Amino acid sequence: MKRIFIYQLFLIIIISYLCSCKDSENKISEGKITYFSVWDQKSVNHVLHVDNVNNTISNKEELPAYVNLKELLVEFKVNNGDVILKVNGKVQLSGNNINDFSTECVYDLYLGDTRQKSYTVKITKPDLSNTFKTFTFPEKRMEQYQPVINAETGEISNENVIPSNIDITSLQPEFTTSEKNSIVKVNKVVQKSGTARHDFTKPIVYSIEGEDGTSKEYTVTLKQGNEAFLTNPVIVGSYADPTVIRVGKEFYLYVTSGIVRGYRSTDLINWPRIGGSKSEVFNKRPDFTDDNVNDTGMWAPDINFYDGKYVMYYAISKWGGGATCGIGVGVSDKPEGPFVPSAGNSDGKLFVSAEIGVHNSIDPCFIEENGKRYLFWGSFYGIYMTELTSDGMAVKDLTKKTLIAGKSFEAPYVHKRGRYYYLFVSTGACCEGMTSSYKVMVGRSESLTGPYLNRAGTDMKTFDAWNPSNYQPIVVKGDGTFAGPGHNSRIVTDDNGVDWMLYHAYIDNGSSQRNLMLDRVKWDNDEWPIVGNGTPSYSMNLIPFFE
Repeated sequence: MKRIFIYQLFLIIIISYLCSCKDSENKISEGKITYFSVWDQKSVNHVLHVDNVNNTISNKEELPAYVNLKELLVEFKVNNGDVILKVNGKVQLSGNNINDFSTECVYDLYLGDTRQKSYTVKITKPDLSNTFKTFTFPEKRMEQYQPVINAETGEISNENVIPSNIDITSLQPEFTTSEKNSIVKVNKVVQKSGTARHDFTKPIVYSIEGEDGTSKEYTVTLKQGNEAFLTNPVIVGSYADPTVIRVGKEFYLYVTSGIVRGYRSTDLINWPRIGGSKSEVFNKRPDFTDDNVNDTGMWAPDINFYDGKYVMYYAISKWGGGATCGIGVGVSDKPEGPFVPSAGNSDGKLFVSAEIGVHNSIDPCFIEENGKRYLFWGSFYGIYMTELTSDGMAVKDLTKKTLIAGKSFEAPYVHKRGRYYYLFVSTGACCEGMTSSYKVMVGRSESLTGPYLNRAGTDMKTFDAWNPSNYQPIVVKGDGTFAGPGHNSRIVTDDNGVDWMLYHAYIDNGSSQRNLMLDRVKWDNDEWPIVGNGTPSYSMNLIPFFE
């Protein structure tokens, strides 16, 4: 009996052991993922949460925005060496496979040939906006036509229509993006802010590619109209000391040169040469100073029309030739010339500095008043006035002259408006490129002979300092774009009653030439003139109007 009991107990133990082994085998045969992580493009590892109840894998905390979900290297661990993981039928090896997690990714778990379960991997992170924070054109001509960014539509366009005469074929945009490390491209070519130029007469498509592999396109479309607006300079090149006259529906412009050059226009903006291929309006340079004629030039012409002929006063001078320079006169039946000395005056001379007793006698300006003709002139040794003979071809009396303004000024021009005579002058360094301090100032008087007073009521004769800082009003002075604006022409009033003034200025183009400028002259409540905001206008949505 005892032997039977021992035998039964032994069978129970054996059966229990076999059952235990069977349970253990069943547990091991249930495969699962025990660890899952991804490596991003910056070699940062992100451990994900594995939920073996719901068979999901996800991140508890959002991954950084820069992470490119389309290219993540996967590492994982499973509970059984016989477990195989597959994605889209492809066997996965920990640390060897790069997968796309921009959408849900399914990992199938196999034990042997049997698929036991599937894990859904879902990884979240903030989206990169891939937007332009700013997109601007730094060119001065585009100042009033900056575009607006529409992040929703991806459109970048200007609100103010660009005039037809503004060149947009080679613009160099500057931009910033919302994402620090994003890449901007045009036609797959990387763009750097402020470096690449494009022709914006047609739409340009920019793409912004984020670190995470996402991208967004922006289309830059600039609206340009058919109407021309004024932009300065109206002519680039050497057009110093302009003088202008209206002849019917045309205007004639003359500038300083070796021999005075002339141009014609119907709108004050476009200026072809006065004689087609020829611009010089004298056949030869007058020679009435003691300087070698080859060393001199014809400076600061002043054009007029009276007694049925065109009369041009001019200076003959060389740089530093204040003691020997002088002023002459030429006449012509036509505004295009040729101008020649008047009858009985073989060389065209009015006077030289020594004869009139005024050092640096240049910059003439003719004016007629009450049947008499006068000449204003002078350059940093006083502005003077003298009476001319009745025909205007000579000085009536070389011993008689009137001081009008002090040694601070040059380039006088007298303009009559209402009850005042306005004396426009220039002051400062005229010819030092972008460092020139040249500017236009003005005084006024109720009498042609003065006294000419500034805004504070101070007589202009008392100003002898170089480039006086305490003088007001200033009509126009330089800024960061234009330097040394000065030596203005006569004021031209268009057929809408708007006043315009030509003058010269430097632009920052590496050239030492003084370019031709055109600006509107406004008059304040106290009847003082001013150009723009006191500095040259780059562009304005107004042009001179002539019937």
